[in-house]
Amino acid sequence: MTPYRLVPAARLVITVLNGALWQRKPLHAELVRRAHRFGLGNTAVFQGIEGYGADGVIHTSRLLSLSDRLPILVVATDEEPRIHGFLEVLDPGMDLESVVIQQVQTVEFRSPEGAPRP
Repeated sequence: MTPYRLVPAARLVITVLNGALWQRKPLHAELVRRAHRFGLGNTAVFQGIEGYGADGVIHTSRLLSLSDRLPILVVATDEEPRIHGFLEVLDPGMDLESVVIQQVQTVEFRSPEGAPRP
């Protein structure tokens, strides 16, 4: 028996720009708070070092550019219906650069006896 099994899931990737605010707080922090309150399986935030969004302007962390509008990714993984449900709790006024949903497989490891690990 394999020590793991693959479970169908969905990954939500929301791109915002560093400095984007929601009610005077960082937008990425509000997204994490809402994901946690909604009960999504896991959520993480990653800061990019270079990128561009809808405005087409390239923002970079290179010393000479000193950009403060670098991309931030908020990534969550859970069952696809839960990901779609989470989108319903987002506010249309949030300054989201992009929202992507991908079908993925998560890995669930098993103990040697075959039962899933806690």
